[in-house]
Amino acid sequence: MRRVGWQVKNNLEDFMKQLHNSLVIFSFFKEKFERDLFLMETSVSWAKKYADKCKDLLHFNEDLKQSLFLKQIIDVCAFLDEFKAFNSLARDDERVRRVSSAVKPALKRIEEVKGLRAYRNALAAHNFREEKRKDEVVLISDFVNDPDCPNSIAEMFFLSSLCYTIIEVINTEFESELKQALESYGSSLGDDSEEPLRGIKTIREAYDEVEKYRLKLNLRPKFLEYEIEEFKMALEKINWSVMPSEFKLTEGETNKYWCEVLVRYLKMRGYEGIEYVQGVTGCYTGHWVELYGHALIFINKLKLYKPSVLRGSYSEITNWIPFTEKDSSQQAELVYDEIMKVVAP
Repeated sequence: MRRVGWQVKNNLEDFMKQLHNSLVIFSFFKEKFERDLFLMETSVSWAKKYADKCKDLLHFNEDLKQSLFLKQIIDVCAFLDEFKAFNSLARDDERVRRVSSAVKPALKRIEEVKGLRAYRNALAAHNFREEKRKDEVVLISDFVNDPDCPNSIAEMFFLSSLCYTIIEVINTEFESELKQALESYGSSLGDDSEEPLRGIKTIREAYDEVEKYRLKLNLRPKFLEYEIEEFKMALEKINWSVMPSEFKLTEGETNKYWCEVLVRYLKMRGYEGIEYVQGVTGCYTGHWVELYGHALIFINKLKLYKPSVLRGSYSEITNWIPFTEKDSSQQAELVYDEIMKVVAP
């Protein structure tokens, strides 16, 4: 009898451990689905409200939805795997059987999309090859046109919402067990609150490091436009009361003084091969900076052009020569120091 009692106790302990594991994992999935559904709804809502005022928002909205579409396919498939593990406990527990029966219609609707796993394997999680044809690149159109595969962002939003709903049903039935499971899991976690960040620590640093590799590989910078946006933001924040009188932004001509500061800034960020240029015709003089197929000028504010577009915009400038005047280094250094007080690290 003792042996039977011991075995029953072990079986119960093993059941509770497996149940707690599934409940904790479902709580992780719940957070993921909540976050993604919020991002999707907010993206659509903001695009409707502000897209007319901000054209870049439309592009951002489409990219975000496409990324979430692929991520949700991975997450829904992973959720189905965990639900299978949870459902395996039904043979020993009436409550699990009851929950599994209650959510069966929602689960059946998810599983009706029979191409989910094939899509995940070929296009979302792996390397655009199929298991049966490893020597070939998959044809995306084969999956988009396959009626068994999802091709609608709204469909994946719907399936993710169903997963979230199933988790809510499970959490309601096993409310006290979920609380115990999360408390036990939390007590097992190490304290990482003081753990320092590893590797690249800021997006700003990532920009810099990627550009260095790209330049070594003779590729044009990828994040130059972000650099310029950051410099523009710095211009809005600096203390203009300490600016030398000659450091002004005028509507009519490009500004040599700010070009000097910009060159210092870009060199600090690791850019090389920067050419400081002036265009001359008669009494007109224009100054700008050229690097990696871009031209940067100051007229009212910093603007980014292709060199050919700049020359077309200022067609009266016919003579283009390297800038050779001695720069106002002391003033430029002062302004550069003010800029560096407000740029992101």
